Amino acid sequence: MSRTGLFRRPGSRNHARGTLPASSVPALRLDYRRKPHPDGLNELTLLRQWRYLLPYTLHSRPTVVLHFHKERVLIRSLSILYRSEHDLARLPQDILSHPADRMLIQVFSGILEEDRIKELLDQLKSRFPGAPILGTTTAGEILEGKSLDNSTVLGITCFENSRVRSSLVAQNDDLPAAGRALGISLGQPDTKVVIAFGCGIKDKRTLFAQSLLDALRQQLPGAALAGGQAGDNGRGTQTLVFTDEGIAGEGVAAASIAGADLIANNAYTLSWVPIGKKMTITHAEGSRVYAIDGQTPYDIYSHYLGKEVADGLPLSAAEFSLMIERDGVLLAIHATGVNPDGSIDYIHNFNVGEQLRFGHCHTGLIGRGAQRLCAELSAQPAETAFVYSCVSRKWILGADVLVELAPIDCVAPSTGFFSYGEFFGRPHCKPVFLSQTLTVLCLAEGNAKTRREGILDTRSEPEKAASRQFKTMRVLHRLVETSTREIETTNRELAGLAQKDFLTGLANRRLFEERLALEIKLFARSGNQLSLIMLDVDHFKCYNDTYGHVMGDNCLRGVGQVLREVVQRSSDLVARYGGEEFAVILPDIAHARAMLLADTVRQGIERLNIQHSASATSHRVTASLGVVTVSLDKTSDSADIVSLADEQLYLAKESGRNQVRGLDRTISAK
Repeated sequence: MSRTGLFRRPGSRNHARGTLPASSVPALRLDYRRKPHPDGLNELTLLRQWRYLLPYTLHSRPTVVLHFHKERVLIRSLSILYRSEHDLARLPQDILSHPADRMLIQVFSGILEEDRIKELLDQLKSRFPGAPILGTTTAGEILEGKSLDNSTVLGITCFENSRVRSSLVAQNDDLPAAGRALGISLGQPDTKVVIAFGCGIKDKRTLFAQSLLDALRQQLPGAALAGGQAGDNGRGTQTLVFTDEGIAGEGVAAASIAGADLIANNAYTLSWVPIGKKMTITHAEGSRVYAIDGQTPYDIYSHYLGKEVADGLPLSAAEFSLMIERDGVLLAIHATGVNPDGSIDYIHNFNVGEQLRFGHCHTGLIGRGAQRLCAELSAQPAETAFVYSCVSRKWILGADVLVELAPIDCVAPSTGFFSYGEFFGRPHCKPVFLSQTLTVLCLAEGNAKTRREGILDTRSEPEKAASRQFKTMRVLHRLVETSTREIETTNRELAGLAQKDFLTGLANRRLFEERLALEIKLFARSGNQLSLIMLDVDHFKCYNDTYGHVMGDNCLRGVGQVLREVVQRSSDLVARYGGEEFAVILPDIAHARAMLLADTVRQGIERLNIQHSASATSHRVTASLGVVTVSLDKTSDSADIVSLADEQLYLAKESGRNQVRGLDRTISAK
């Protein structure tokens, strides 16, 4: 092989081209280890970034054209498909002698036996005394753009200047405390990255780790957060995490990386899209949902996905998560357990009034998502890539998962695992506990202006070689997507003509006015009583300005659901009068009873416990209500009745809000 000019990767139809001057090459060493692996991987992929970034690897990859500068690559990566201690015995002395505090050893183990993990840890600690080790059991391993099963992958990363520290907390009963303890233990000057692996299963259900991430963010606000929850090959029983300190079946393992010139860039892609009609949470307590659109979640799954799927929950619906938008982020939320009463536990909490839809993996977006992800990662220097991806993607895509994994390996050498939930957070931003996503953390050291410049051919071979089934799914998704869009357009047109409020599902103002006029006409002769409640959500404009219109819509739906639950007579009418204002018509009801119902509604809205930090009345969303009761006769006027109720609502607001004011009187038209 020439020491200058064109380098060709052996055994590949495509060539990664790069010109290296002869003066750059003397220290370059390469060990091919030509013993093939059944999955197309080499037994030991060595030194691709050892001393210099090489423009080739030993297995098929997407086409990539790279232009190289003379500067040394500062972060050097070594990936090992570990089978026995013999694999460690062949490591070069350069790695073994690298300073321990500037090295990170990640272990991704599809082997779940604790004794074998302990044996590997002992071997690593013997060969790398004092080196930080961070490991997890998996639901699949990722090595250089490939997906593996039941194997052990080691990723050894050597930093030129950055310092690494690891820590283990052996409990996950109190995740905020675990996060605080890790943050204190991992804190270093110039901490840029925290990678955490958490035990993903507790009481045979997936653990919700948001509070852990929030606590870590408080302790280390300037660090990028990455990682995920340990897997156990889909068994859903026991996961393990470990460091050089030991192994934990209930806990969190983490490492921090600190350095003044360390560059961290993390990104994620979802490719799950909503499908079908919008549904509303009508009864929920934390992460347990009792009713969606007034039905049990089990019945909802049975109706839309079939009884076979409903009976096989939660694993049977991994491909069909519930999708919801929060803080501008589209989340895919999967079920973790089914209860005898038909309620379902989810990995995230829900609030009454929130709207959601079923979602599915849109294979048509997988390739495009991978392109966007790689473009985002390539915008900054990248010398090594850590991939933490949801196991659902692997289950659904099968061998086609390489469509999104292989391009990442063009950006930088990659290792990682398939998880039971992903950790993602950019510096000084609220972290997010994700599911169904593919997350990537890229690292580099040094000045970004002296890094390599690359042109990534996003028309990668893996996507071209995608299976026929994958291509058929992509066409099917387009058919479903187009049909759904047309149905939604038709529904919106019909809703505009109907007498329902499209947002809350309550009666609209038009129906309210027609109904009030009808009640006056029906009861005019008998002189029966009629009560009217007018309700206004306190400081709602401030709520919209603070939390956004999506959260504002969720809030209004929650208020509507409270009204629907309190006012249950078939003769009553609950309507959205306009904006944040609601109205309730209560025929043939005494004033005292109407006042009691109004206060029950007020308390119910408080119990929604919807945070409202911008409110001058309370830290949560509240409402003011005005009530009027009249004895109807043929001269009664609907506008006068509404005006009187509005006056009482005004008094409730002027008196401090979050209260009910009322008036009992007879009205006659002038």
